[in-house]
Amino acid sequence: MKLFNYVSLRVLGVAALAIVGTLVSASLMSTASVTLNTVSAGDKTASVGIPSGWKIARSGNGFIGLTGPPGEQINLGVIVIGKNAAPGSALLGEVAFALPYSDSLRDKFTAIIHAGAAKSGMPQPQLTIASATQMKLPMCARLLGGWTAGSDSTKFEAVICSLRPDWLGLYKNIVFMAQVPSSRAAQERPIIEQIVMSYRVTPTMFKKMLATYTALPPQPPPSLMSGIAPYQDPTNSDCFDYNVIRESPPWEVPMHCGGTMPG
Repeated sequence: MKLFNYVSLRVLGVAALAIVGTLVSASLMSTASVTLNTVSAGDKTASVGIPSGWKIARSGNGFIGLTGPPGEQINLGVIVIGKNAAPGSALLGEVAFALPYSDSLRDKFTAIIHAGAAKSGMPQPQLTIASATQMKLPMCARLLGGWTAGSDSTKFEAVICSLRPDWLGLYKNIVFMAQVPSSRAAQERPIIEQIVMSYRVTPTMFKKMLATYTALPPQPPPSLMSGIAPYQDPTNSDCFDYNVIRESPPWEVPMHCGGTMPG
């Protein structure tokens, strides 16, 4: 049974939580290519390129969930709400898990997987995280690993970005993932790479995705925030696209996003 069946949490009506996993690093892009046709979410807040045989399973509010034959699944722009509290703390509404915000992104990712399984009343998958690498944005990490669920085995890579808690201690986690059955991981990787790299979300929707779960009190004057470089600012959709979604090399990243390309 695929992990997709384990996870059915809905967060803020923004996206269905469908934890699946093989998001591909730009540094590992294959030279193979397929023809992609651009399709949009039903509400036009996001788009992605898909090859023949693939389809959008669910979409909306920046989220796009895709399925492809045989057994591939990609979910982009998943939002999961965590509570800045000790594990086992009481949860209300759409809050999926409790974990101190200071805990690692590896721990948060594991908590998300376990929360999805518990919500669906299913056994927890046997999850192995082989590596966790911090990305250019300090609140984001790329995870590599795999899981088993019954007789099925899946290889995954995932990007998780954990945003700062709001004044109630609730924090958003934005997840980009895809899955490939272990037996087909090498064969399907070039297709997965191209699909993931083509994902785009509108700037307006991106800002909504990155807004705090509960509105924060008034922020400090801009002069007090001047020390934050644009590429470290998670509300800058352009820089987030270069540094996280595509993880472009410095010569392809504009200077205002921390790269060397003029602009």
